[in-house]
Amino acid sequence: MNRKIEMKQCGLFCCLVLVAVLLLPTGGVFAKEAKIAKNISVLEVYDMVVNGKSGVYLIDVRTPGEYQQIGHSEMAYNVPYKFLSDKFVEKGGTFRGKKMSKTRYQYYKNPDFLAYMKKYYKADDTLLIMCRSGNRSVPASDFLAENGFKNVFNVIGGFEGGKFKGADKRELELMKKYSQHYGRRGFTGGWKYYGLPWTYHLNPELIYGPHKK
Repeated sequence: MNRKIEMKQCGLFCCLVLVAVLLLPTGGVFAKEAKIAKNISVLEVYDMVVNGKSGVYLIDVRTPGEYQQIGHSEMAYNVPYKFLSDKFVEKGGTFRGKKMSKTRYQYYKNPDFLAYMKKYYKADDTLLIMCRSGNRSVPASDFLAENGFKNVFNVIGGFEGGKFKGADKRELELMKKYSQHYGRRGFTGGWKYYGLPWTYHLNPELIYGPHKK
C-alpha cells in the first residue's frame, strides 16, 4: 500500500478516536474507576449475572434508603458501605473528627461492612460492587480487594450514572444556562440508563441482614 495513503488513513483514524473521546459525556460512566479492584461495565455485569454462574454476586453498597426509594437491580444484594447520618454539617464543618467538603447530611462508614462480607461471601467469590455512580463502589471494591477478596469488580457508572455535564467546555456552559438536565443523573450511563431490570420491590433475601432482626 502507498505510504502516503497509509499515513492519511492513520491520521483519519487518530482523528476519529480523538473525536470519540471528546464526545464522551463529562462525569459519565468512565469517571470513577477502582485502583486495586478490577473495573467492569454495567452491561458486562448483567451478562455475567444472567448466565447463572455460581459464586457471582452483585452487591449494592448504597444506603438502604436509596436501595428502597430510588430502586435497585432485581438481583442486587444490599450491603451498605456507608450510612447517611442525621447530622447536617456545612462545608468546612467537622463531622466525626473530619473536616467536611460538602454541605449536606453526612455519610459515615458502616463499621460492620468487612465482617459482614467475610461472613456471607468467600474469598474467591466474584463480587460486583455497585453504588449510585462510583463514589462509594470505588473505595468499597478497593477495600475488599485489600482485605482478602480475590475477584472484586467496581461497576463503572453504578445504578444512576454520573451527573450530566455535556460533551465539552462550551456545551457545559450552555447546559448550565439552558438545560434542565444539567447536573442530573440518568443521562450518561448506569444500570437504569441502559434499561436493565430494576425494581422498587424489596426481596427479603436481598436486603441487609442485620435490618431483618
